[in-house]
Amino acid sequence: MKPAVFIDRDGVLNAMVYDETHGLLDSPRRPEQVEMIPGAGAFLRSVKAAGYTVIVATNQPGLAKGTLTETELDTVHAELSRQLAREGGSWDALRFCPHHPGPCPRGNPKYVKACECRKPAPGLLIEAAREFGIDLAESWMIGDGLVDIAAGRRAGCRTVLVTSLKWSLAERFLNLADAEPDFVAESLAEVQRLILDGRAPDKQRGG
Repeated sequence: MKPAVFIDRDGVLNAMVYDETHGLLDSPRRPEQVEMIPGAGAFLRSVKAAGYTVIVATNQPGLAKGTLTETELDTVHAELSRQLAREGGSWDALRFCPHHPGPCPRGNPKYVKACECRKPAPGLLIEAAREFGIDLAESWMIGDGLVDIAAGRRAGCRTVLVTSLKWSLAERFLNLADAEPDFVAESLAEVQRLILDGRAPDKQRGG
């Protein structure tokens, strides 16, 4: 059994993009929209060198909603992989949930359903753990959303919420029921110090 770093994609490895049609931040849908967050590749390189299996775990409900095709998703992942490689980074596996419980009137009916892999459900992590022989208790889930934290906690991982919010504000404005992170960090550089050097960010659950 080996440890893993599970990591969310959008907002952690790559920047979100502004969707003018809906007036919100969303996942990139085309390779030219992909912008790696600086330091993401170096982070993946460092944790892999330390013996962690790196698995990207991402919800991609655009497939169910009909706003994203499988080919588009593949090209986005290829471009993100290329950009991460510039810093020597890569993943060992990428797992995505294409589902959405609906309703999705213009969606792909193949993917419109409730499932066990859409975070905050832990299915993506548990499936990868079985495939790669991962010790979930020695693993980490890193994300910028509470659905990531909830998925990690339900799988039995330690969790890190990556956010620029001060913890006092996060506690005030976020609904942390079943999704309180073990640690909060402002950047992947902080997460790297936490995992590799044991130097915790300012906030630790219960501290």
